[in-house]
Amino acid sequence: MVVSFPALAQDAPASAAGWTGSGELGLTSASGNTRAQNINAALSAGLDDGRWHHDASVFWLRNRGEVEVDRNLDGVPESEMEDTANRYGLAFSSAFDLDKRSYLVGSLRYDHDNFASYLWHGVAAASYGYRWLDDDRLRLVTEIGPGFRRSHDASSGAVENEGIVRGLADFGWQLNDSTRLLDTFLVESGRLNTFVQNDLGLQVSMTQALALKVGYQVRYNSDVDPGFKKTDTVTMLNLVYSVK
Repeated sequence: MVVSFPALAQDAPASAAGWTGSGELGLTSASGNTRAQNINAALSAGLDDGRWHHDASVFWLRNRGEVEVDRNLDGVPESEMEDTANRYGLAFSSAFDLDKRSYLVGSLRYDHDNFASYLWHGVAAASYGYRWLDDDRLRLVTEIGPGFRRSHDASSGAVENEGIVRGLADFGWQLNDSTRLLDTFLVESGRLNTFVQNDLGLQVSMTQALALKVGYQVRYNSDVDPGFKKTDTVTMLNLVYSVK
C-alpha cells in the first residue's frame, strides 16, 4: 500500500510569503495469480501572511485486494475484490509568530479509518511552537500543548471524549540540490489512548515542480479492541507536484 500525509507544520522558511501548495498521487495495480489495486492522494496548501501562517491538508487511501468468499455457502469459495483499506483525513492549523523563532498555533485534525479499532478521531489543540533550525538546508520545529480528542470506537459504537497532550516534531534536511529528507513525528496522548504517527520520506526533485517521494509511515494506538493490531505501517511511492 502507498500513502503520504503532509506535515502539519510549514515546510517553508518563516520568512516566506504568499501561497504554496502541493499534490501527491500514487497508484499500483497487480493482476495474474494475485489481484490488487491501491490508490492514494494528498493535497496541501499554505498561506504566509506576515506573522500569520495557515496550513490545510487532505489525504485519501484505498486498497482493494482479492479474497476468497463462500457467498453461496456450498463449500466452494469464490474470488472477489474487496476493500482492505479505506482511510481519509484532513487537517488545518493557524500559527501566529511571537518572534522569529517562537509561535502559537491552533490545530484541528480529523481521521477516518474503516478498518481500524477507532472509526474516527477528531482532535483540537493549542500549542507553543519553536523553530530550532529553519533555513534552506536544515529545519527542526517542535510544538507542544493541550488539546481535546473525540473518538468513535468501531466495535462498541461508543464515543469517547478526553483531554490530551499534543506534541509534534518536524525535521527537514536538504541533502543536495535535488534530494531532501523529511520526517514528521506526531503524538496525541490521553488517559484512554495514545496515538503516535511518524512519517519518514525521501523526496527527489526531477524539475522545479515535479518530484518523486518514497516514504514509510508508522501509526500506533495504545488501546485497541481484540482482533486489532496496535501498529500499522505503510510504504509509499508518490509523484509530487508543487506550486510555490
